[in-house]
Amino acid sequence: MNRKLTLLLLSMGLPLLCLAQAVKTITGTVTDEKGSPLQNVTITLQGKTASALTNAQGRFTLPNIRENDVMIISMIGFITKSVKITSDNDYPVQLVTANQVLDDVVVIGYGEVKRKDLTGAVGSVNMKDMEKAPVPSFEDALAGRVAGVQVSSNDGQPGSVSNIVIRGGNSITQSNTPLYVIDGFPIESPDNNAINPDDIESIEVLKDASSTAIYGARGANGVIMIKTKQGKTGPPVVTYNNWLGLQYPQKQIPVMSAYEFVKYQLELNRSIGEQIYFQDGKTLESYKDVEGINWQDYVFRNAFMQNHSISLRGGTAATKYSLSGSFLDQDGIVINGGFTRYQGRFQIEQRIGKNFRAGVNTNYTQAIKNGQIANLTSDDLNSSSAGNASSYLLYSTWGYRPVTGAGNEDDFIDQPFDDIAGNADLSEPCGELQ
Repeated sequence: MNRKLTLLLLSMGLPLLCLAQAVKTITGTVTDEKGSPLQNVTITLQGKTASALTNAQGRFTLPNIRENDVMIISMIGFITKSVKITSDNDYPVQLVTANQVLDDVVVIGYGEVKRKDLTGAVGSVNMKDMEKAPVPSFEDALAGRVAGVQVSSNDGQPGSVSNIVIRGGNSITQSNTPLYVIDGFPIESPDNNAINPDDIESIEVLKDASSTAIYGARGANGVIMIKTKQGKTGPPVVTYNNWLGLQYPQKQIPVMSAYEFVKYQLELNRSIGEQIYFQDGKTLESYKDVEGINWQDYVFRNAFMQNHSISLRGGTAATKYSLSGSFLDQDGIVINGGFTRYQGRFQIEQRIGKNFRAGVNTNYTQAIKNGQIANLTSDDLNSSSAGNASSYLLYSTWGYRPVTGAGNEDDFIDQPFDDIAGNADLSEPCGELQ
C-alpha cells in the first residue's frame, strides 16, 4: 500500500517539475527603422506585472518567461508592438515611428520642405476635414482650424468677405489683412469667393517673422499660401462633387404686440396717442384682439443653397493638365439677398527639355451679389452724406410699428413688402409716434 502511494505522489510531481523547467530568461534588442538602438523602451508581459527597460544599446532582459507569453514593446513616438514568446531566447524587435506627419510636405515661401525640417511657425489646414464643410468660400471653412488665425464676418450676407487676422492686429488704423500667395503669385486683398474650395490642394499659414523675411513689409500681417490642384501623370480622372443645403433663421428678436405698442404710445403722449389709435370707438382693450404685424416674418425666409463642381485632370511625364468648373447658388435668409458664382479654372504645364517648363494657369469667375449695402465704415458715418444706424434693414424691421391705428390695417399688409419698403419710412422706431 505504501509503495503504491509513493508512486502516485511521484507521478503527480512530474508535471510540476516539467512546468518549472519551462520557465526561462530571454533577452532582446530594440531598434528603429534605421537600425539604431532605442533606449528606455518599455517591455511588459501581457496580463502580468513583469517589465523591463532597454539600455543605451537597446538591450533588455526578462526573467521568468514561459512560452506563449506575449511581450508588449512600447515607446512614445513609436507604434506599440506585440511579440509572442517561442522557443527562442533572443528577440530582435524593430519599432516604427508613429508620427507619420513628420514626412508631410509643407509649402513655404522658398518652396516645399518636409515638416520635420521646418523651423518657422507654419500652420497647415487639414484639407480632408475642410472638404466636409459645405461653404462657398475657403475662408469660411478656415475658422477654428489653425491656431492663431481669427476669422470673423462683417455680416451674414451671402458672398460677403470675411476678415482674417493672424496672431492679432498689428495696426490700429491700417489694414491687418494677411498677404495671399496663390500658386506662387502674391496677391493683396483678393476676393476669396473667386476661388472654388474644391480646387484647393493645400493651405499653409506663415505666422512668424519668416514671412516678413521672405515677403518684406507685405508679409507683416502673416501670409496665407494656397496651392491649387494640378494635373498628375496618369489617365484622365473625372471628379464630380455637389452639396445641397437649407438655411433658416434660428431665432427672432421679440417685438411688441399691438396692445403693448399702443399702450407704450399712450405713455409717451396720451392725447396724440388717443387721437391716432382710438378712432371708430376703439379703446386700449380693443387692441388685445388685434394681431400685430411682426415684420421679421416678411423679411426672413428659408433659403436654399447648392454647389456643383466638376473637374478633369491627368497628363503624361511631359504634359499635365487640369480643367475644372463650378456653379454656386445661395439664397439669403433675408429677402432679395443671394449670391451666385460661375467659376472655371484651366491649368496646363509642358516640360521643355530637362531644365525648362512652360505653363498656363487661368481662373475665371463671375459673381453676382444681391442684398443690402455693406456695413458703413467710421469714415462713412462721419460724412454728411452718410446714413445712420436706423437705415439698416433689421433695425427698421424691429422698430417699425406693428399696427397703424388709422383704420387701414388691411391696407397695411396688402401691399408687397418691397412696395411698403419703398413708400414708407421704415427707419422710424416704435418709440416715435406715427
